[in-house]
Formats: sequence, structure tokens, C-alpha cells
Amino acid sequence: MGDGIGGPVIGILTNNAFELLVSHVRKDNKDEYGKTEKIIMSKIDNPDDPQYEEKTKEDLERALKGKFVSCNVQYRDKKTDALICNVFVQKPPEGF
Repeated sequence: MGDGIGGPVIGILTNNAFELLVSHVRKDNKDEYGKTEKIIMSKIDNPDDPQYEEKTKEDLERALKGKFVSCNVQYRDKKTDALICNVFVQKPPEGF
């Protein structure tokens, strides 16, 4: 796909999946996205902790809950309707 979406993480679902409140979408996205999306991480990059490698749901919650992330969408899983994404922890946009 190659689309990009972003927003705050509003819930942690498993040790590699979370719920995203979609507040930002790239203008050149090819697909439509809901107000909330389930994200399954294929890769995560956190500049505060470059060696990021979480093991549990609780670790992921500490690392991501309430943070603003951007997601480079790889594809949508047909079975779960989740987006498989590379995830990047960001500073929230101005005025967010």
C-alpha cells in the first residue's frame, strides 16, 4: 500500500497490536481509513529508545499508550481487518 496514517494510541490489544485514533492521513493515500484502526506492528522505531524490542503487552502499553505515532501501512490483513504497519513514535503535531 505505502499509505501513511497517524494519531494517538488509545488502547493496547496484544504484545504487538494496538488501537489507533486516526487523526492524520497523508494526502496521497490510496485507501480510506476509519476513525479508529487496529494496527499490528511489523517494525517499530522509537527515537527515545532506538533498541526498542518489547516482549509483553504491558511493555507495549508503557512504550506507546497515549503517544502520537505515525504508521506506514504495508497492507490490510483480510482475516483480522487489521493494518500491518511500520510504526514510528513521534512528537505530537503543533496544537494537538
